[in-house]
Amino acid sequence: MSGNPRPSPDKTAPAMKRKAILAVAFLAALAITLFFAVRLTVSTIVWSDPDRTDQAIAGWMTPRYVVRSWQLPPKVVATALGQDFDGTGRRETLAEIAEREGRDLDDLIRDLETAIGAFRAGPND
Repeated sequence: MSGNPRPSPDKTAPAMKRKAILAVAFLAALAITLFFAVRLTVSTIVWSDPDRTDQAIAGWMTPRYVVRSWQLPPKVVATALGQDFDGTGRRETLAEIAEREGRDLDDLIRDLETAIGAFRAGPND
């Protein structure tokens, strides 16, 4: 016989299992990377669109949308709406916030526009 004996099946099974686990882990990491790459690309394209910048505030918008569209710190919008934004909870539209608080939507939008104007006119601390 030749000088290279075949490894026994008992020794190759764990090596094959380890390779399969590593392959699955690699594919999972690749899928996660692709997900975030696509998300970054879409977000960059969407928010680079000049039509989305400084859009007229409407009841369908969420506070987060206003923050992104008007390029504001979240604190400015939160203060104008009299709310705490801690990143939790359901994303309510401005119309839903006005209804929940028993306020007129036009008054809420006017308060928000006033706060935005004050922020942009004054020193930004």
